[in-house]
Amino acid sequence: MGKRSLVALDTDHIKQYVFATDKLKEIRGASSILDRLNHPGMENIAKDVDPNAEMIYANGGSGLFEVDTDKADKFGKRVQQAFRERTAASATLTYALQELPDGKAEIKDELAMMRYQLREKKNCPADIIVLPSHPFMRSCSSCGTEYAEGGGGSELRDPGEQDAVFCTSCQKKRREDVDVKESIDSYVAARPVKGPDHVQSRLWQEVIRILRELGYRIPKGTQRPGDFNDFRNFGKAKDYIGLIYADGNGMGSKVEKLPTLPEIRDFAKAVDDSIYNAVCDAIKEHLPVWEGVNQESGKQESLFPFDLLLLGGDDVVMVTSAVVAMDVARTIATSFHKYTREKDPKKQGHNLSVGVVLAPVKYPFGLLQDLAESALKHAKMEGAKRKLEKETITSAYGDTLINFMTVTGSTSHDFKRVYKSLHDTHGKGNGHDGEVAFYATLRPYTIEELDFLLGAIREGKKMGLGRTKLHQAREAVLQMNLTTSVYEGMALLRNWRSGQRDFVTQFVRETGWHYQKPHSDEEKPSTMFPRATFPWFADGPDIYKTPLLDFVELYDFVAQEEDEDAGAN
Repeated sequence: MGKRSLVALDTDHIKQYVFATDKLKEIRGASSILDRLNHPGMENIAKDVDPNAEMIYANGGSGLFEVDTDKADKFGKRVQQAFRERTAASATLTYALQELPDGKAEIKDELAMMRYQLREKKNCPADIIVLPSHPFMRSCSSCGTEYAEGGGGSELRDPGEQDAVFCTSCQKKRREDVDVKESIDSYVAARPVKGPDHVQSRLWQEVIRILRELGYRIPKGTQRPGDFNDFRNFGKAKDYIGLIYADGNGMGSKVEKLPTLPEIRDFAKAVDDSIYNAVCDAIKEHLPVWEGVNQESGKQESLFPFDLLLLGGDDVVMVTSAVVAMDVARTIATSFHKYTREKDPKKQGHNLSVGVVLAPVKYPFGLLQDLAESALKHAKMEGAKRKLEKETITSAYGDTLINFMTVTGSTSHDFKRVYKSLHDTHGKGNGHDGEVAFYATLRPYTIEELDFLLGAIREGKKMGLGRTKLHQAREAVLQMNLTTSVYEGMALLRNWRSGQRDFVTQFVRETGWHYQKPHSDEEKPSTMFPRATFPWFADGPDIYKTPLLDFVELYDFVAQEEDEDAGAN
């Protein structure tokens, strides 16, 4: 056997291609196209170019292969060509080559050089020539950025799109979604696919297989939601959906520490298997198949009450009913940690950061995805900050953090701005001896903190706290000082019944005790008790925080077995 080389491949701007439009069928179709190009597409091309090629991994939009040096460049160009053809040049791929030394098991330097070359190519893409626009050419009715080339047939159009025309890229996405639907029908019915040319969705085939092993009931004829309007059928928050975006913490740096190809292969497989199993655990626990009369179609249907938009590697993007989104996110994070710990030789689990956005069904999906990405980014930054500062607040799930946003008419499209709006600092001259900081939110949450918050919300629903009084609590918190906030908070407490008042104040005290622990000193007994001045608790000297705003924002979006007391208000 001659010289061997590594070929690293990475899809460019995945989210830009997948979320180019707000149409669910196009988002799903784009995701499926990339998933099949990634695996088994890359592996099939590698074997065709070099029968002795070895796949190290191919998931999450990237791949690593060992092939004959003389055929390595041909392999990379073939994969690039496949991407151009299957996506109508809307998605591209970058690859880098690195020759391997003979008879050397540890190749840490070669791997580092290969990653450097790949990053350099991705950061310096080839010049793009922009074609001149033509005033008499009609643009695509969906994406609006490419020239339309036809309607693609009635099966590709939704109701109300009879006169719509689409570009080649959008037509391919819609055709893929139709083909995947037929594949899912085959998997649900447990019958073989029609033939070798029939589209096989590895993602859905694997998800349905795992769900069946878990005992998840899938009635005959169960399908994915037709569009976002179908989510109105699921849960009590009928006009809201939950978008969950999860991503692994520090996976790139962990891979870079692995010196051999077998270790990289095992790591990638363990992470990919774990993310599939974690998502299926969450589906089994919180998302049973919905059966009933669809409000949109008026027909009796069986629908999966979720949709998977991206899944693989260490990434998850999925849509669920808003009332279970936080529980689904929590289960994905905890199960991923559990499965990766079981598969890791050192029994060290890997962790996810998760962003959850709860928004109206009609909210533009492109903006919704931006919000989820912003919430996820803040969770990752906060996790890195806590590691750096070596905070003593610990979690059994490491640096796993879950962040969330609820969308209102005035919501900023950047979580960082939202977070800043919920933080205020008063200096001298405002009735304080020194600077006093107020935080109206505790986001992002560790798993244990989130469990406590969700448990309190469920208990509060049983007690019938009432939305009107809760929103009065919200207004008191947003005053963000120790004069007006406390005055309005105490006035609010008098309006609650004795049991409700005790519950709310105890909730604030117990949350404060969790944050007060790092500031406790046995030699100073006064520091051993939480300092709570409703609606605030002290997090050390001159810093005041409260969980009440988060409590209010999630109150309508937490599943509850018993209905809230209708007369609470």
